[in-house]
Amino acid sequence: MISVHTKRTALISLILVSFVASFGAGCAKKKKPSAAAEAIWKLDRDGIPDSSGLAWVSRYCEKIRDCAQDDLKSLNADAAAILEKRLRKDFCLERFKETKVYAYPSQDPRITLERTISCFKTATEAQCSEIKKGVANLSEDCKWLDQLQNSNG
Repeated sequence: MISVHTKRTALISLILVSFVASFGAGCAKKKKPSAAAEAIWKLDRDGIPDSSGLAWVSRYCEKIRDCAQDDLKSLNADAAAILEKRLRKDFCLERFKETKVYAYPSQDPRITLERTISCFKTATEAQCSEIKKGVANLSEDCKWLDQLQNSNG
């Protein structure tokens, strides 16, 4: 029989791998985004305060951190400290800026932004149990985002 500690450690590992994979897959080819792309991510949508793409990234990062809190308690201090650092909102946001989706490898940056926001909105409204099964499973936009982040292009 597998112990609860082993199950939690495996679950945290799965969350971390999914999280890092979704944000870290494009890091090997660091490509500075254009000023236009950065402006689109920072701009509030339809004049609504705190509705920019980066605001949604921050919300997503907070949700992932909240979902991991109970599981962090089951890790040893060193592993918990590493994971907590990676889940900090500022660290998460900076890592996101290194991803493929932020640099807009697709044809239309606005579509990329809208689909990413749609995925993050779905994720922030989801139950932690659903997120732990994989963000890519939450919606078509999340599946698209996962495929984009993990593509070789």
